[in-house]
Amino acid sequence: MAKTLSLARAEFIVAAVAAFLFAAPICTAATKVRLAQPTIAVMYAPLYFGAKQGIFTSEGLELEFMTMRTDLAIAALGAGEVDYIAHGGAALRAAAQGFPLKLVFALDHKTPFWLAARAELKNIAQLKGKKIGISFPADTPHIILKRFLRQHGIDPDRDVSYVAGQFSPIALQSLLGGALDAAVLAPPFNVLAEEKGLNLLTHLGQSVPDATVSNGIVTSDQKIKSRPDEVKRMVRASLKALYAYRQDKLGAVAFLANHFEISAKTAAKVYPNAVDILTSDGQISEEKLRQILDMMQDTGKKDPSSIRPTALLDFSFLHAAQKEISSAGDGNKRLR
Repeated sequence: MAKTLSLARAEFIVAAVAAFLFAAPICTAATKVRLAQPTIAVMYAPLYFGAKQGIFTSEGLELEFMTMRTDLAIAALGAGEVDYIAHGGAALRAAAQGFPLKLVFALDHKTPFWLAARAELKNIAQLKGKKIGISFPADTPHIILKRFLRQHGIDPDRDVSYVAGQFSPIALQSLLGGALDAAVLAPPFNVLAEEKGLNLLTHLGQSVPDATVSNGIVTSDQKIKSRPDEVKRMVRASLKALYAYRQDKLGAVAFLANHFEISAKTAAKVYPNAVDILTSDGQISEEKLRQILDMMQDTGKKDPSSIRPTALLDFSFLHAAQKEISSAGDGNKRLR
């Protein structure tokens, strides 16, 4: 009897997930949308997974991923050369400086970066005088790294030197080749680094909890005004992709292994870290937004205390998508 009930429950869940993923009506004419990302990384995996599963297609969107440096992506968004960007914290700080941008969907709410070092470097103090790889100066990972070093009595502007252009895949090879002493790595490269004998000094997301990152979907005020239906479909697809990635562990692990060309064993180690940084429902709190804005002071920008965090986001499309998915009968089936 227990077996029968278990099988029935499993069949119900599978059917519910299928109904949830394709709850929205399929549009006949696909709209091509361009989404800029700073690098190909696990932090954006729910979006890749959703594209692979046809979730964006089911919303009538032909999604194209573009890799672009943050400052260039923000400029391209303003010029209409891209439709959306996945750069969270940096984009929000740009919005606080007057760029007409809004966060419409929050993919994560924790810092997804680790500080890795050569095997012989066992503690933070040994980083003095060493070369550390970063993506580029004043970007979010660099700001967070400098806060961490300061916490441990290291002057981040004098005691270490930085090598820019070291995105995670390049940084890992530079560490292994001896060109770097340490580097900021995002998944899956933190796991790969550990597997190859490098030392993970810290998870910056835990060590610097007040330095929040929120990658997600950012778009221009102009896009929101001129193409609200497109924005709604983009947000709804992103939310479905997030739910699917959190629910389908086996499918997500297999996807990570294939997409990032890593072993299934490595992918299984990466997945829990990847899920831990994600939001449960596409939202972040005002407190988290305030933490993101506070990092403006780390780069010498104006005091953000007078800025209302909620002025930098528009979750109206997200709230509508949440209600639609819930009314489709699957709102209570997602993982939290």
